[in-house]
Amino acid sequence: MNTSMSLETVTVADAATQRLRESLFAGGFAAGEEIKDTQIAAAYGIARPTARVAVQQLINEGILVRPPGFSARVRTFDAAQVRDLYRVRRLIELDAVREIVRSHSPIAGVASALEGFADLQGGDDDWSQIAAADVAFHTAVVDAAGSPRLQQFFSGITSEIRLLIALLRDQYTGGDALYQEHETLYRLLDGATPHMEVEAAWSDHLESAERFLVQHLS
Repeated sequence: MNTSMSLETVTVADAATQRLRESLFAGGFAAGEEIKDTQIAAAYGIARPTARVAVQQLINEGILVRPPGFSARVRTFDAAQVRDLYRVRRLIELDAVREIVRSHSPIAGVASALEGFADLQGGDDDWSQIAAADVAFHTAVVDAAGSPRLQQFFSGITSEIRLLIALLRDQYTGGDALYQEHETLYRLLDGATPHMEVEAAWSDHLESAERFLVQHLS
């Protein structure tokens, strides 16, 4: 029996897109900062047309914007946009948490995502990895609710969430603090905690981040 498996080919443009995406999510560029094709080409040692493809892909994802007549720039947010995003987050995540508690849904995926934080404790506080672990945890919670539409809606805002998490690095001393906060949330999903208490804790978690971001942007 042939057990060989084909590997997905990653193009130079794909690799450049991923590298630029990770840099943006890690806060490597300031909000509103200009991103030129020539700049990316020189930094990554790639051809300018390839860099242009990478930049355009991130424009398509809403991570970068390109005003008419200007180079691409890092997406910016104002306070109203943050409030609107977190309003949607609450609708999705609180519904997911409510369903998990009500139906005693398996949360093995959430536990696995939490390990991503545990592995980062005491490290070099690579904010890109910390931000990825944060989003992975909340994504796992939404997935555990078992609603494909909730998953789709949440997937549609994860890029915006990642960009905003890059701004949250000043709120925490490092990955340890963020891990402990999410570990507390995880333990509340044990099925024994009253659902009102779980929802209140989840709301506090999201509202704390929202308040910091609104103040930061103001």
